[in-house]
Amino acid sequence: MISMTRLKKRGWRGFVALLAAFVCAGTWAAGHMRSLRDRTEVATITEKMRTICVGRYLVDAPEDANVNLSSEMIAGFTIDTVEKTEPAFHARMAAREAEISARGAEGNGDGEGGLVAARDLSVPGAVGRSFIYGRSRGYLMAGDRRIAMESVSVVAHAHIDGATFTLAAKGTEEASAREAKSLLARLGVRGEDDIPLTPGFCVRRGVFVEPLPDHTNEHIVFHLGLPGHPDVGLALSSIAGGKADEGLLARVAATDADSSADELLRVTKLRTGKRSVNGIDGEEVLERVRELNFTTGYGFMWEAAGVPDDLLHPSLLLRMETGTNPRPGGKPVESSLHQNAVMALWDRMSSSIRLRKPDARPVVSTSSERWPAINGQRASPHRPSRDAPIGHS
Repeated sequence: MISMTRLKKRGWRGFVALLAAFVCAGTWAAGHMRSLRDRTEVATITEKMRTICVGRYLVDAPEDANVNLSSEMIAGFTIDTVEKTEPAFHARMAAREAEISARGAEGNGDGEGGLVAARDLSVPGAVGRSFIYGRSRGYLMAGDRRIAMESVSVVAHAHIDGATFTLAAKGTEEASAREAKSLLARLGVRGEDDIPLTPGFCVRRGVFVEPLPDHTNEHIVFHLGLPGHPDVGLALSSIAGGKADEGLLARVAATDADSSADELLRVTKLRTGKRSVNGIDGEEVLERVRELNFTTGYGFMWEAAGVPDDLLHPSLLLRMETGTNPRPGGKPVESSLHQNAVMALWDRMSSSIRLRKPDARPVVSTSSERWPAINGQRASPHRPSRDAPIGHS
């Protein structure tokens, strides 16, 4: 005969099992409700999109997203853009020239020496000033032969319709000042969301319109953040002229091979393989990561290899992360979006990447009409077109 104690134990075990079942069901229900809520939120966020011109490509972004462009470079020159009035521009140029002139005549090899030359830029529709400074001299040996070397820093500033564009290069030749001037002569101003209809390279507030001086390198990074989701970040990098590297899938496989068993247990591959986006062949890896502090985050990547010496086929890298602490140096935080919502946002954003296909109309290169067609209208140095509807390729 089974004792009452054994019956009580069995009853207790049954209760624990039932309680565990309820907890699992409750957790599943809570996760399902959160997934549904977050997917609904992402659908709302991405209902209204705007198109951003990133270098020679386009990408769609939620209308309310925080977006910006950085790390812009063309033909070896870094590009910086600030909003300035013309009087403020002239004051800034005078202060900059005085600062450089106050340095010693010779540099110390870091490209920050004294002034070599300062000239006004004769660029139609703009006021500008260029500085050559920081002359550095040295030599190298080729066998028994000593070859003298010399380099300078070049900075060219152009103020066009309320925006100041700066091209800067260190360790270059004095002739680079002429190249900077030629590039600025092909620069047109645009609104943040204006899509040019002529071929060229988009930067913040501007576009370098073809035909451009011969060059092989262009670089730009697009950043996106979502209001209410400070742990979510997305970036699209475009690099033309770089060396071909091993593909994304190969690099991830190599990283996995060097990882410990514990690290591998904390990473789940959600999707991996080759993926073509609007005719652009690439590779994709989507991962869920369980952090050491027991938070869950996501790391998604898509990469397309570039074609050497082809500015229209740069290396493209799209990355999205969630669970990133917005405080620098802070520990990872729980992803503010459920997995299904993160993947829905990723698919919406990544599928919008495409090469900008401008109108086939010839580019006007006369000094009076050098400004690019933007949104179907030709902008002027005094009144850029911003009121026309945004054009899509």
